[in-house]
Amino acid sequence: MMAPTAIEAQTSGIVRTSFPAKPAEISKQLTALRGTFGERGLNDTLGDRVTLVLGEVLNNIVEHALSNHDSPILLEVTQVAGRVHVQTEDAGLALPSKLLGAVSLPDMGSTVEDLPESGFGWFIIHALVDDMVYERHDGRNRLSFSFVAA
Repeated sequence: MMAPTAIEAQTSGIVRTSFPAKPAEISKQLTALRGTFGERGLNDTLGDRVTLVLGEVLNNIVEHALSNHDSPILLEVTQVAGRVHVQTEDAGLALPSKLLGAVSLPDMGSTVEDLPESGFGWFIIHALVDDMVYERHDGRNRLSFSFVAA
């Protein structure tokens, strides 16, 4: 058996899975992933960031990208040289380009009744990730983002 290369030695696969694009499945995947973080020794703060962002991303895929909820979502989470890298892939509608650049909070209005019920997700995502790349190829979306393990 050959010794692992330097890159292989620094890379730890946390999860690679495919699951139906349904809210209950997202909850199940996030719960399982959160448990895996603890087993892998990721600190709670980093685990919370990854889980929060991934929850927002996966819910956006289900709610906005996929009209066919039987389509699977592919998910891969790895730990590489002090970073946690996440990649999602789906066959849904393309991500609007306006969500890839700087995003701002929705208008809060002037009263409690004016507060929006949604529109915070992409602001949260951009605020918590250290980098993000979106690609669309052959009718598939691939969103990759990572976090520095501080």
